[in-house]
Amino acid sequence: MIDAETLSELWQQHANRLLMIARAVGEPAEDAVQEAFVALAQQSTLPDEPLAWLVRTTRNEILQVKRGKQRRAAREQVAARHRCWFVQPSEYQDQQLDGQHVTEWLEELDAADREVIVMHLWGGLTFRQIADVIGLSAATANRRYQNALMQLQARANQDQMR
Repeated sequence: MIDAETLSELWQQHANRLLMIARAVGEPAEDAVQEAFVALAQQSTLPDEPLAWLVRTTRNEILQVKRGKQRRAAREQVAARHRCWFVQPSEYQDQQLDGQHVTEWLEELDAADREVIVMHLWGGLTFRQIADVIGLSAATANRRYQNALMQLQARANQDQMR
């Protein structure tokens, strides 16, 4: 491991230049610089050219974050196109519910209300458990659930009248 004094000296010598270089590559520049110094601290020996090593490590960190964001965005787009809260829409035919419609209705709910509905109906969590996860009281979780159910019912009634 590289000693703290050497790391401190390298930080003083290179941090500002490294940050400027990182900003030219992209964001998150500050985080990537810090990660590079953490990685340097974990090396068993000091690289022959510490600045070049730090630049390469910082650049790789930024590119990795960018690739991760791109992959996540692509997955989210695919999921949004194929999202259906129901595994088998035919399960609900006797109730005259269309899984795709209910999925759309759920998407229209406030995110917090949707979370409570999904946790309770699909996750099987109690209102106490939901409250612990979200950081609410059980009564508030229950109110959100009841409110969201009323909104879903109103939406279903609207669609039936069409």
